[in-house]
Amino acid sequence: MKPYYEEPGITIYCADCRDVLPHLPKVDLVLTDPQYGISQPGVVNRGLQQKGTRSFGFFDNDTPLEASSLALEAMLLTMPLYTDSGSAYWWVGHQTFGKLVDAYEAEGWKTRFLVWAKLCPAPQPPGTGWPSAAELCVYASRPGRIWNHDGTNCPRSNVIQADSYRHGIPGKVGHPTQKPFTVIRPPLLASSNVGSLILDPFMGSGTTLLAAKQLGRRAIGIEIERKYCDIAVERLRQEVLPLEPEAAQPEQMSL
Repeated sequence: MKPYYEEPGITIYCADCRDVLPHLPKVDLVLTDPQYGISQPGVVNRGLQQKGTRSFGFFDNDTPLEASSLALEAMLLTMPLYTDSGSAYWWVGHQTFGKLVDAYEAEGWKTRFLVWAKLCPAPQPPGTGWPSAAELCVYASRPGRIWNHDGTNCPRSNVIQADSYRHGIPGKVGHPTQKPFTVIRPPLLASSNVGSLILDPFMGSGTTLLAAKQLGRRAIGIEIERKYCDIAVERLRQEVLPLEPEAAQPEQMSL
């Protein structure tokens, strides 16, 4: 399959990842963020104190069953791709989390989890009750994994605290569920080396690829939506040498 974009060390495919994965080379790390199954087309919610709105029409075909089935199918297609030292991180919705854990452990992998604790939660989908201030990540590995976490170069626990991108924050692009670099860099640092090949089957706006490039890794990204591929290409072409700034932290209110 012909790449949508290439530069030294970086390749993007604009396609369904299920069509591309069987044709890829061995990779050292899968780091990805598939859809969560929480889209509500046409639904818009207003934040606390009527400040800001959020549309929940994120993606098409995004019911919990569809999202879980897609993530599981893609995960199984990645299984032949790992090097002996490879490992994986999947940021997923809670209804997909257990299915991926079961699938990896059925293949003999060990699993742990990470949590992204959001410093400033976005408005919750109508009817859900509790605002979502946390997201889950399945971490899967085998003996021989790359492990560079020395207690100082990554968070000291499996809880990563970071603000989410919102409209108007520097670095926000036109993707509805953009992950902050604070959430993407720790897995890259802990579970890959300079020159390692990273795979993101659900690339979105290209945050994983850009972080990989900034940290001296190679990367392959796959994204089915052309508009998000174009955003990723533009970000990569900007030749950002220093690490991009994180999403701004919320101001502490005075007493």
